[in-house]
Amino acid sequence: MYNRPTYLEINLDALKHNYEYLKSISNKDVFAVVKANAYGHGMIGISKYLDTLNCSYICVSSLDEAMRLRNKGVVSPLLILGYVKLTQQVITTVSKNQITLSAISIEWFKELITYNLTNTPITLHIEMDTGMNRLGFKDVTDVTFMIESSKEKNIIWEGIYTHFHSSDKQDGSTQKQLIFFKNMLDEINYDFKWVHTSNSDATLNLEDTISNATRPGLALYGYSSVPSELVPIMHFYSHITQMKLLKKHETVSYGATYTAENDTWIGIVPVGYADGLPIGLSNNFNVYIGNESCPIVGKICMDQLMIKLPSHTVADKVTISGTISNFETMAKLTNTITYEILTCLNIRIHRIFRINNQVFIEE
Repeated sequence: MYNRPTYLEINLDALKHNYEYLKSISNKDVFAVVKANAYGHGMIGISKYLDTLNCSYICVSSLDEAMRLRNKGVVSPLLILGYVKLTQQVITTVSKNQITLSAISIEWFKELITYNLTNTPITLHIEMDTGMNRLGFKDVTDVTFMIESSKEKNIIWEGIYTHFHSSDKQDGSTQKQLIFFKNMLDEINYDFKWVHTSNSDATLNLEDTISNATRPGLALYGYSSVPSELVPIMHFYSHITQMKLLKKHETVSYGATYTAENDTWIGIVPVGYADGLPIGLSNNFNVYIGNESCPIVGKICMDQLMIKLPSHTVADKVTISGTISNFETMAKLTNTITYEILTCLNIRIHRIFRINNQVFIEE
């Protein structure tokens, strides 16, 4: 039972539009990134729907995330993009649940082959470091050593990939990384089933003839720095739980940061910074009741905020993020990025996934 009148609505028809648009514009298979709770959208609902689209791969950041999906019945191939701490139990779990790991360093690989792989086939994608200087291989000889030394092991070298650091910029750096990656591939000279490079912005603005799959995250959910036909898939709603008349010169909330210039009706809304709403939006953001703009007044609290009402309204549904202003607007107003706003949305917020306006799943 869900009692709190604060919730997120996720439009899966819009997700399908974005998925098919990215697939079409890139002419590649889509590896859908659902790490960090699907960028705040709810990884169970998103992944269960991706199952229905026969998604080539769903990408997560950790074994914890991968097992959460498997335990909830998600059947699509899963690729872990991050580090996995190895034990024999982990090897068994990964193999049994058909989870693909990323080979991130020669040290990690040397540890992997110390375990018993006889009855536990392991599928790997190799991460190449072409300039991000995070995880991955810089030395091609390490990669060729891995492939050669594992011929008698139960290891499937299925894929290889890299990650761009500045695909939102038109400074030539992404093209340089792509060329570097191509040279690495030529030197490795191995027939991988999957080659994937492009994140969201690169999917939309990079001509890549090397890879056969693209790896979008944020773009799946409707956002990109590149002009496109993407549609944001999530709206954020709550309801007014109390209305009160604020007398002239009275203040609102902690720190008394807002003072009424005249008698003013305000509404109390049960959502706050504990839900991931940035406190920097205090006195700095408008929500909506219908098409009526209602500014947040006073400091946002942990579980509640106050809004200035256009009148003693009878309507109580409040749109926090919708079609007029959205999570991207919040990011700009608080000098951060849309990724941060979305991924900070607390798991305690009820999420409703809809197809053709019918409930598909709730989370």
